[in-house]
Amino acid sequence: MDRRCPYCGELVPNNSITCPKCYKKIPKEPEPARSEREPEQREKRGYSRKLAILLSIIPAFVGLLGLGLIYVNPRRKRGYIAFALGLLFFVMAVFLTMAGMTIFLAVPCWIVYVLMFLGCLALVSLDNVSIRMF
Repeated sequence: MDRRCPYCGELVPNNSITCPKCYKKIPKEPEPARSEREPEQREKRGYSRKLAILLSIIPAFVGLLGLGLIYVNPRRKRGYIAFALGLLFFVMAVFLTMAGMTIFLAVPCWIVYVLMFLGCLALVSLDNVSIRMF
């Protein structure tokens, strides 16, 4: 039974080490299609897009950004960075608002916090969405 070269698509005999067309080394075992298996692995581990979006929206009202990103992929640093920076800007904005420095210092902190919130929400909502420009 022949197989196909993963580089050029040419039919290659089973006993061949290299492709007869492009001369590249053929792997002994065929590689699984990654684009089709990744969503299945996320579904198996219990990944829920709705829960990720809720974790991005609800805790943000008390200064906890990035929980949705951490839920989606706990190994990536961006969720933890968003969590730390979001908490920092939220505490600063609340403190400056209570201190009466609303116009000059608190408003920019709130603006940065809201922009960070929208960025985290967009990252969670658009996870695994590919956008083709042209």
